[in-house]
Amino acid sequence: MAAKIVDNIFLVNAPAGSGKTTKIKSMIIKHKIKHPSDNILCITYTKRAAEELTKGLNEEGIDISTIHSFLHKFLRIYFCKNEMIDLYFEIFEDLIRENIENREEKEHISTRNQKYIDKYGCLSIEVIKANISTIYYNESSNNHLYKGGLSHDSLIFFAEKTFDKFPKIKMRLTQKYQLIFIDEYQDSTSSVLKMFYEACLNTKSSLYFLGDKMQQIYKNYDGAFEEELKTLNTDIKLETNHRSIPEIVSVLNNIYNNQEFEQNPSERNRVIKPDHPPRVVMCDNIQERLKREHLIYPDALLLFLLNQQRFDSIGAGELYRQFNRLDRYSHVKQLSAIDVLSDNTNENADPLLNLLFVVENMLDHYKNFNLGSIIQTFKSNRKIFDSKIGTITSHQDRVDLSKLLNQVYDAYKKEDSINEFLTLLKGFNLFKKSYLDNIEDEYIEVLKVKLQEFEVLSNYLKNPKVSTQHGVKGESHNTVFFIAEDSFRTPVVHMHKFLKLWTIKELTLDSLESFYYEYNKWIEDTISHLKCKLLDLNKESYQTHATYLKSRVEQICKHFEGNFLFKDLCEDPYSKYLLKPNVTNIKKCFKGSTVYGVLSAYKLFYVGCSRARSNLTIFVDKSKVEDFSEDLIAKLKRIGFSVEVETKELLKV
Repeated sequence: MAAKIVDNIFLVNAPAGSGKTTKIKSMIIKHKIKHPSDNILCITYTKRAAEELTKGLNEEGIDISTIHSFLHKFLRIYFCKNEMIDLYFEIFEDLIRENIENREEKEHISTRNQKYIDKYGCLSIEVIKANISTIYYNESSNNHLYKGGLSHDSLIFFAEKTFDKFPKIKMRLTQKYQLIFIDEYQDSTSSVLKMFYEACLNTKSSLYFLGDKMQQIYKNYDGAFEEELKTLNTDIKLETNHRSIPEIVSVLNNIYNNQEFEQNPSERNRVIKPDHPPRVVMCDNIQERLKREHLIYPDALLLFLLNQQRFDSIGAGELYRQFNRLDRYSHVKQLSAIDVLSDNTNENADPLLNLLFVVENMLDHYKNFNLGSIIQTFKSNRKIFDSKIGTITSHQDRVDLSKLLNQVYDAYKKEDSINEFLTLLKGFNLFKKSYLDNIEDEYIEVLKVKLQEFEVLSNYLKNPKVSTQHGVKGESHNTVFFIAEDSFRTPVVHMHKFLKLWTIKELTLDSLESFYYEYNKWIEDTISHLKCKLLDLNKESYQTHATYLKSRVEQICKHFEGNFLFKDLCEDPYSKYLLKPNVTNIKKCFKGSTVYGVLSAYKLFYVGCSRARSNLTIFVDKSKVEDFSEDLIAKLKRIGFSVEVETKELLKV
C-alpha cells in the first residue's frame, strides 16, 4: 500500500550539476516577493554552502546557517531555564558520574578532574549541579560536561530531546518560519530530518528537503528516515544538468540507472566539444600514466580516493597525518581533520589552524601594503589579537605596526617548525597570550611539523587542483582525472568489488542502499543481543553464544535467500561458518563494511565522474580487474566510455 503523501513537505532530488543552489535562491526570492512578511530558514551542511547561499540574499527575514549555528541560536534563550538544566542532567548525569569515578584511570580525565577540584575545592555531581546555571554550545567536537558545554554531536542530540519533551518549542519553529529548506539532506542525520519533519507535519509551513542520495558521501545518515521519505511530495523536478557536456551527462544517467532521475544537458553545453570522449584507461602503472597526462592537461583536477595521497601530492602529508591522529578528529566526531584543514576562513573551528590561517591572511595584506584590510583582520578576530592592536592615531603607530608585522613575516618565512613559529609569536605584542597558551597539549606532534607544510596547504586552498572523491562535492573542473582505488580504512571503499558486481549485475542505488540498511539492521540486532563486538569474542565467550550465533546465521541466510546482493557480497563467510562453526569463522560474518564498501564505491564513482565539465578520464589498475576485464570493458562501452588498455609495449615507446 502506497504511503500517504504529505502536501506541505517536499523532496527535491537534485543530481550533480542540476543548479540546486540557484533553485533555492529562486524559490526564496519568489516567496519573499509574494509574502514579504514571512520568515524563511535555510539549513546547509557546511559554512561554505551557507556563505554561497547568502550572496544576494541579505534581506531581513531570511536566515541561512548550518544546523549547529541554527539550533544554538534557536535554543539558547531556553538554556538557562531550570527545565533545560534538568534535561541536561537527565541525559548526561551517568556519563558525568563515569568521568568523576574514572575507573580506567585515564590520564586526561584525571587532569581535568584535578583542575576542577583545584578551582572549586570538590568534585561531585552535586557540586557540578550547583555550579551550572546555564547550558551552552562550546563549538567543538568535545563536551565540557562539568560546565554544561555541549559538543557538536551533543547539541544535535540535546535539540532532538528538547523538541520531544517540550512541544511548545517545536511549535515555535513553524510559528517563526513559514518556509524551510534543508540543503544536502542526505548528509544530515536521521534525527535532524525527523526533527524538522515532525515539527512541520500538519502545519501551514512548507518544508523542502533538497539533495541527492547518490552524493551522500558522509556516513551520517543511517537509513532511519526512509519511511518518511516515501511520504514526501516529489512534484518539483530538477532535470537539467548545467555543468557537463552531453556525453558526460549520458554516462551519469547510465551510472545512476534510474529513469526517474535522468537529466538533460543544458543548451549551452550541447555545443561544447571535448578533447576526447569520456574514457577509462586501464594501465599497469597509474602514477606514470598520470605524469604523462598531466603534461597535456596541467590544470586537470586529480581525484584521489585517500586523503593521505591528496595531501602528500601537494607537500602537506605530514600535517594531515598528525591532524588525523588527533582524538578530536577521530572518525566518530562531527568534525574531521579534512574539515579543518580545508577551511581557510576565520571561522575555522580548530584553534591552531584558525590562528595560522588568520596570520597568513594578515601577512598577505601586509605584502600588498593593505593597512585597511589588516585593521579589519584585527577587528574580526578579537579572540586572537590583543585588544590594543589596530588603533592607529599617529604616524608612529603606523611605523610600529609595520615593524611588528615585518617581524612576524620574517618568522613565518624562516622558522622550521610550527612550534618554533608559535614560540616566536608569543614574544610579539600582537596576540592574546591566553589564546596562544590555550592551544592544547594534544598538538605536541602537530607542532613538530614543518611550517612550510602549512604554507603549501594555504597556497593550495587558494587554487585547489588535487582533491578526493569525498572532498569535491559541488566543485567542477573542465578536466578531471579520477583514480579508481580501494580503501580498507575509514572510509571503507571497495571500488574493484563494485566494478565487478556492476559489470555482471544491473545495479541501482535504491536496490543496493535498501539492501545495506536491511543487512545492517541484522548486524546491529545481533551485536545488541551479544552485548559485545564479534571481534572481542574468544574461544570461551564464543561457547556461551554458539547456539544463538549458529541460529542467527541460519536465519540470515534464509532471510536473504535468492537475493543476488547477499549471494555475491556476503554469503561466502556464512556458508563457511555453517560448515565449520568456530570463533575464527564467526568473526568474518556480520560485517557491515562488506556491503558499505561497495555502496560507497558506487556513490564515489558517480560523484567523481560528475565533477567533469568536458574531459573525464578514469584510471584503473589493470591487475585489479584482470579476472573480469573483458566483461568490464563491454560494460564501460555500453555506459558511454571509450576504453584504452595500455600495454607494456606502449609504455616502452
